[in-house]
Amino acid sequence: MSGHIPRVILLSVCLLLAPLTAHSSMLWYDSSSDMVTERALGLYAAVLLAQHHAIETEDLKLTLQRADSIDEVDAAHTRVLDQLITRFSLGQLPTSIDPLWDHPEPDFDLIKLRHEILSAPALLPALEALLPRHSDYQALVDLYHKQPSTQTEPDKLEFRGFFKPGQVHQDIRLVRERLSWLGYPALDAVSELVPRLYDDLLVEQIRKFQGDHGLDTDAIIGPQTLRWLNYSAGDRRALIAAVLERWRWLPRELGEEYLLVSIPGFEVRYFDRGELIESHISISGRPSRPTRSFVAQLEQFVINPDWTVPRRILMRDLVPKILADPNYLTQQGMQAERLFGDRWQAVENDEINWAAISWDDKDVRLVQAPGEKNALGQIKFHMPNSHAIYLHDTPSKELFADASRAFSSGCIRVEGVTELAKRLMHGDIEQLELSLAQTETRWLRLPKPIPVYLFYNRAWVDSNGRLQLRDDVYDADRQFFARSRIKLNNSQLAER
Repeated sequence: MSGHIPRVILLSVCLLLAPLTAHSSMLWYDSSSDMVTERALGLYAAVLLAQHHAIETEDLKLTLQRADSIDEVDAAHTRVLDQLITRFSLGQLPTSIDPLWDHPEPDFDLIKLRHEILSAPALLPALEALLPRHSDYQALVDLYHKQPSTQTEPDKLEFRGFFKPGQVHQDIRLVRERLSWLGYPALDAVSELVPRLYDDLLVEQIRKFQGDHGLDTDAIIGPQTLRWLNYSAGDRRALIAAVLERWRWLPRELGEEYLLVSIPGFEVRYFDRGELIESHISISGRPSRPTRSFVAQLEQFVINPDWTVPRRILMRDLVPKILADPNYLTQQGMQAERLFGDRWQAVENDEINWAAISWDDKDVRLVQAPGEKNALGQIKFHMPNSHAIYLHDTPSKELFADASRAFSSGCIRVEGVTELAKRLMHGDIEQLELSLAQTETRWLRLPKPIPVYLFYNRAWVDSNGRLQLRDDVYDADRQFFARSRIKLNNSQLAER
């Protein structure tokens, strides 16, 4: 991985050298030659490498620069090493800063890692190996440093009405300038003559811009398109930095094969041996019922599943519909059940006083039979977890046509889920196809469990090398940025 280290890091090492006097230990300083050791040079380069990965380094630089005695120099270098190991391995901020993050904390033994790093032939590559190696992460790091310059940023735009192709308006010139600044060239010989005309070139670039930001590619410039156009260079870097930090919270080894679910990107991707095999658009939880970030093991498919309605959905969504329409349950194929002893038994739907039911009535539930109206569709990916969140089919396939798809009650609905299931069976699809052709509920075990990582990543690089940015559908990054500023401005960062 060391081949990816920018030359500027190696050339800038001298900027971090603190004034050193003689007789420090041989670990960081060689008193016989009155020079820092190769390990120390590697440590300085690693500080700059951290900066390249959008990791805070000002406190590390100060720690080195303020050491002015033999003992302080030696201790400062070791403290910086420990912080680099921690920030590269775990991230620079605690995962509790994201209230929707439920991935387990990885095992971390600082003393053991420090020993391994110091025993390595070269310190810099050993430290760099602690960072995520996933292609998504590496591509984001590269584009983090290719964001437009703050020094050349054009004026921002105010919303004065919708702009449509063919219109003439004085602000079209500003749209062209900001688009071009963001890397979508919208200036040519025609636009020089009529800069206020919303012409074909601008239409093409606006559509690309909208697609790269998760908007409807209708070429209509409205509030949402303007909001992304007005995103500053600093805002874009902060967004990418937040995603890079969440990547550092994830395990370094995700598995030989796995599913990676982008919650705000509305996409499920299947990886095998480090290669992206296929992608499927998806639907995530609505803001009032967000999908949490966690990992679970996909173990079985449930074909033609029934659906036991979660309590929150029963109370918040279905009871009002039942009271408004006495035939609602029959039309939806739903059956009331009561708990008698330790067994659930079906009862007539009208036996339940739905107007009087409360959150405390744990002995009543609704079960929807398999069929075309079943909320889980024809197939459910069974992945046991404490959140009762699964990947599944849906009868409401028209919702996949929307650009922003935060519609569910927390589960992930997947377009083309049947094709994905066949892929995960690795050719052994006979029983799967037979089950899909029938109406009975069937459970089918996968050849081996596959981890599913649900991840709040608002930025990634697509297969064409284009940066994709998405809305903060749960307002999670706004909280992330506010809390991270507090953490980064006080001593808690050093305690990570």
